[in-house]
Amino acid sequence: GGSSSCSTSSSVPAVMETVGERLAKAQASGDPASIKSALEEARAAGADPAQIETALAEVERMSGESGGGMLSAASPPNEAGGQAGPGDGAAAAAREAEELRVRADALKKQGNEKLKANTKSSAREALVCFTAGLEVCCSDRVLNAQLHGNRAHVHMLLRQFVEAIDDCKKAIELDKNNLKAYWRAAKASLHLDLCRNGMQHCEDGLKVEPKDGDLLRLRDACAEKLSNQQLRRAELDARRPQQAPGDYNADEAMAVQDKVNDLSEQLESLRGSIRMKQMEHQKAALTKRHLDDTPSQTRVYQSVGRCFMLQDRSSIEERLSSVMSTLEGELPKLSNAHQELEKRKEGAEKELREMIDAFRQQSGPHAAGA
Repeated sequence: GGSSSCSTSSSVPAVMETVGERLAKAQASGDPASIKSALEEARAAGADPAQIETALAEVERMSGESGGGMLSAASPPNEAGGQAGPGDGAAAAAREAEELRVRADALKKQGNEKLKANTKSSAREALVCFTAGLEVCCSDRVLNAQLHGNRAHVHMLLRQFVEAIDDCKKAIELDKNNLKAYWRAAKASLHLDLCRNGMQHCEDGLKVEPKDGDLLRLRDACAEKLSNQQLRRAELDARRPQQAPGDYNADEAMAVQDKVNDLSEQLESLRGSIRMKQMEHQKAALTKRHLDDTPSQTRVYQSVGRCFMLQDRSSIEERLSSVMSTLEGELPKLSNAHQELEKRKEGAEKELREMIDAFRQQSGPHAAGA
């Protein structure tokens, strides 16, 4: 249903609400030991380990600042372990920004750990972690660039090259010195046969680091492939006026067949990404609509692993709006990329059909004489 990312108090299972209530009471008490115990209980109930670790680290920090005594009951840690912020607004904002940064960094590390398994399923799990890290919306531009870059890496592992390029561009916008983002954008472009784009990404990266060997080699590879593409097109244009049956050979046909198969695979992957993002947008929109229809005094819970934790309504609304806005920007780009890939696939299929027709003409006289 549309309310899967948040839940009102009437729909939360009793055991989960009990965990949330115990954590709220511990926060209100200001006792670090009680808060840690409640967080461990939430972990045992299925809460996200990364978020629990972030919360525990924040409690340790606050406990150290208070000399190991009670934390301020007037300003207890919030549900994720951050501090609500007493007194000075600037100090409270700085604490909140740091808490968000720690949470995003924990999700980045969790995603990196997932990748060590080196399987397709673990890559998809890492993709979820990096996306969740970006949805935290911390203010650290370099960290956000790393999250985009890491997610681009996963997209490439899953052969989702269009999405990889988009993430690389966002990483570069956030951090112009992120050389990996230039390289990944160029590599993904090369996989899509967008050699000029690949060369341009390399050139942009070389402006940051002129002697980077990886970018120099990749730029040469893009230039070589572009040269071969241009030569191939020139040969095809020269053949078409006088299409002789023997003009094509089996190796060329196999190369074109491989290209058709590769484009078909990329299209299928892209369709899957578009469907997934459309579902995410629909889910966020339905959840927000459901949230808008609930009374303002209703307690709202955020799903964390297999349990729910009490959350501030405004933070959930902001996250849902951010998710919807991001998807509304991504979906048109993916749709345009899908149309472009469709055109390229149709062109490759047409070329393959011409080759097959030529082979038939070539084998016709032999078949008739047999």
